[in-house]
Amino acid sequence: MTRLQRISTPRPTRHHRTESSLPPRNARPRVMALMLTLACLSGLANPPLCRAAEAQNPGKTATWIGSNYTPAYAANQVQLWHEFKPEIIAQELAAAHRHFGINSLRVYLHYINFRDDRENFLRNLGTFIGLCDRAGIKPGFVFFDDCWNHKDVSLKTEAAVPGRHNGRWAAVQDVDRKDENLPFFEAYVSTIVKQYANDPRIHWWEIYNEPNRSDRFTELLCQKGFAWTKAQKPTQPVICSWDDNPQTEIVDAHNYSNDFSVGGAWDRQADANPAKGCVLTEAGARWHAGQPASNGSPIEVMHWLNRRKSKGQSLPGVYLCWELMVGNSNCRWYWGTPDGTMEPPIPWCGLLFPDGTPVSYAEAEAVRSYATGKPQAMLFQNFQDCAPVVVPPDPAGWQRFAGAPGGSSSRWCALAANEKIVAGDPNWKDYVVETTVMLRDDVNQGNVGICFRVSKPGPGPDEMTGYFAGFNGSKLYVGRMENNWLELANVDLTNQPNKITKGSWNLLRVAIKGDRIQVWLNPSVGRTGPLVDVRDTKAPIPQGGIALRTNNAPASFDDVVVLPISVIEDKPPKTKP
Repeated sequence: MTRLQRISTPRPTRHHRTESSLPPRNARPRVMALMLTLACLSGLANPPLCRAAEAQNPGKTATWIGSNYTPAYAANQVQLWHEFKPEIIAQELAAAHRHFGINSLRVYLHYINFRDDRENFLRNLGTFIGLCDRAGIKPGFVFFDDCWNHKDVSLKTEAAVPGRHNGRWAAVQDVDRKDENLPFFEAYVSTIVKQYANDPRIHWWEIYNEPNRSDRFTELLCQKGFAWTKAQKPTQPVICSWDDNPQTEIVDAHNYSNDFSVGGAWDRQADANPAKGCVLTEAGARWHAGQPASNGSPIEVMHWLNRRKSKGQSLPGVYLCWELMVGNSNCRWYWGTPDGTMEPPIPWCGLLFPDGTPVSYAEAEAVRSYATGKPQAMLFQNFQDCAPVVVPPDPAGWQRFAGAPGGSSSRWCALAANEKIVAGDPNWKDYVVETTVMLRDDVNQGNVGICFRVSKPGPGPDEMTGYFAGFNGSKLYVGRMENNWLELANVDLTNQPNKITKGSWNLLRVAIKGDRIQVWLNPSVGRTGPLVDVRDTKAPIPQGGIALRTNNAPASFDDVVVLPISVIEDKPPKTKP
């Protein structure tokens, strides 16, 4: 998980292991492949993924697209179950399925709830499974964890501390790590598995998240937990991290690297044991401030999966960006962030804000189109396939104007000062356009951003007809351009909760419908609405494509998407964190 371990036996880092350290085990029965083939033929499995899934993934994980789930209101898994809020959970699950096509969630249980509030816990667990089923989502459940707080956890969860990543998460408590407690732990695992052992609404059972295998009691719980679960003869697979090990029926991998190269870290985990298949129960995270490369963003993971799919390789299940909700777990801050740190420009982890809106509509499009096979984008460009040379050619369909090439990498598009690169259909009218933007120099010099309804582009930076939404470190600007500049609105950014800094990615989004222009910059918890909502009532520019533009400042751009305006208008019911 996106958490540093807190346990008596230290480890140098908790990030991830990219290699399997144990030998492969025998293949599972071929009937599993046959069952998946029949599911594909009957329409029960996702058709776009069936070919790769069929007979290539014994763990049947190819269609698993999900995230780890703690509701936005909960700071840890104990609070999830003790202060159970089914109305909020139902709204969050519905938004996850609608926006991302999510069909699975990794959900943590805790023995403290079973020990101290058993009746409510078991009732709430049953309700939760029903809510997932109604949303078209299958949960998998984790019993034990070695990450974060090993003492002083109870049913009463203290308030989350701003800036402290996952600061209230509950590990197995040190005081309970005694052999005399094994009968209780057995009752905890066996009671739950027995009740749902044949329940088709459950995806899998996971014994232990990121166990410290050098700790005797942890290793004992891994071994006994697996035996206790299998004794109930569940129809669902039983898994356990790390990677391939004797207590997992599917390779259970975590990866927070950006090594998506052919044969790289992500490929090695996916291919670690073909007889078992693979699920990445923690599949990456975004950038954190000041880092141009991500820790495996959702769009990069989807690109990697599509590459494997195109080559006929097995497709692991993925649980993206650590968690579904940007909420009180505070995982929007990076590991080790000091308490009280300001809001990040873009959350490090989390796919949805508490009100049910996606952090990124580009991410939502990438994940949903992969999961459902039904893309909505009018344009999508992640720059992942640009040639890895100093000055690669621009992607097909994009035209660069003015200035010298900016030295794009194979992961994003770089523009020098006073450049623009144009794409799209000149007949587009109403749409949403979104990109991520990094200022590479003095953040108070010039401005950079998105042009929309673009036509008649020329070599000069202002030579075009269209609109522009751009920003620098202190101000957001919106205006129209007809070979000149007419400002329509501006916003002071100096008092915003997340600051614009050099070398950090920012999320910029524009929605245009008729004469109405809405602009978002770095939405955050409690602040997901547009910063600008203005109308151009004097002969609005009616139609045009898009452009990425710099004005007296160099910048990098990534993850560009153009979507129908309906994706903004289709807003889910609001929830509270």
